[in-house]
Amino acid sequence: MTTPIERPATADNFLKHVIAEYKHRAQTVTCVCGWHGSTATNGSRPSEWSAHVAENRGKRP
Repeated sequence: MTTPIERPATADNFLKHVIAEYKHRAQTVTCVCGWHGSTATNGSRPSEWSAHVAENRGKRP
């Protein structure tokens, strides 16, 4: 059995949308912002996690 990775949330991490918890067998993640979803991909479609990060990615200067 794999122990989930848990990282403490920091103010900087909230802006970056990073994984706070990852469960390998379930292929699920929890973001530091509270979002929870899947890392599984379906063919050519990105995972829910990839879509979440893309939606919340800040514009680069």
